[in-house]
Amino acid sequence: MWAVSNGTGFPAMGSWVQDKAANKIWLVCVKATFDILPDGNTRPSENQVPPFIQGQPLDGDYEKSLIYEADFFGVKPCTDVLVNGTAWSPKGRPTPELDVGFQVGPVQKRLRVFGNRWWTVNLGGQRVIASPDPFVKMPIRYEYAFGGWDRTANDPKDHRLEARNPVGQGFISNPNGCLGRPLPNVEDPADLVSSVASRPAPAGFNAVACHWSPRRELAGTYDEAWQKTRFPLWAEDLDPHYYCCAPRDQQVAGYLRGGEPVQLINLSPDGPMRFHLPRMVFGFTTRIKGETVHTRGTLATVILEPDNSRVIMAWQSSLVCNRDIDYLDQTSVRLKKLM
Repeated sequence: MWAVSNGTGFPAMGSWVQDKAANKIWLVCVKATFDILPDGNTRPSENQVPPFIQGQPLDGDYEKSLIYEADFFGVKPCTDVLVNGTAWSPKGRPTPELDVGFQVGPVQKRLRVFGNRWWTVNLGGQRVIASPDPFVKMPIRYEYAFGGWDRTANDPKDHRLEARNPVGQGFISNPNGCLGRPLPNVEDPADLVSSVASRPAPAGFNAVACHWSPRRELAGTYDEAWQKTRFPLWAEDLDPHYYCCAPRDQQVAGYLRGGEPVQLINLSPDGPMRFHLPRMVFGFTTRIKGETVHTRGTLATVILEPDNSRVIMAWQSSLVCNRDIDYLDQTSVRLKKLM
């Protein structure tokens, strides 16, 4: 019962999830990892990343940023496009700042990366940003983006948190304690920090944790009325994009299909990377209550990892079962086409 028969050669797993209408959904995920070759071709990797039941934070520390979101958080309404990577200066020459960017089909994005900076004062006594230190590489993670805590106040009750990125740096609520404080290394070039009062949106390519703003607000309203009428179900006003973990500007309007062109700039020490996403078609056949049900998969997640010269792709297939939950025998997954 509740088995997955996997004939694809790639890791696959099934689990139960529930939507806001209380439907019991059998969700099967197939995840495929491909090496990106120097000539732009791809091939299945010897080391396949498996589907995850729960999110995977940096270094296994849940007080750090999220590297991989769970593949069974819910049925995604669109494709998440993510990049786990590093900014690299061209030809390894130290630089105080540079732009990095990527494009996957219709999704494109650019960030500005600075060397280490801090708040100082000029000869006139004004607070200014120190010149950035030159760098060769800089991680693109939320630890290096705008956010974090300001604990400079003497009274702990006056300590403040940037809820959009609790693990970041550069958030200042007490201007008198800003001197020597670091600024973010990773920023949106259209919304740079210019003063201690700046509140830019944290900039990144990585997954946003479900308890960070603005993703957490998409989970809906959990008030006294919910407690009385719907607990423990999801709120009625849950937005399905809550199941998505990419920054909103990295969520596709619909689903990618595979085959889309990919370009990465200043995200590899070897220069620009260009290739096409592998295009794969999976068939899902489920035996339930003595019947056979065929479902299709959607490309839910694309994760580019240029430091490892690989791309990870995850497909979801969902089947509403409700009262038939105990009659589901197994889902057979097969690879119908690899292009």
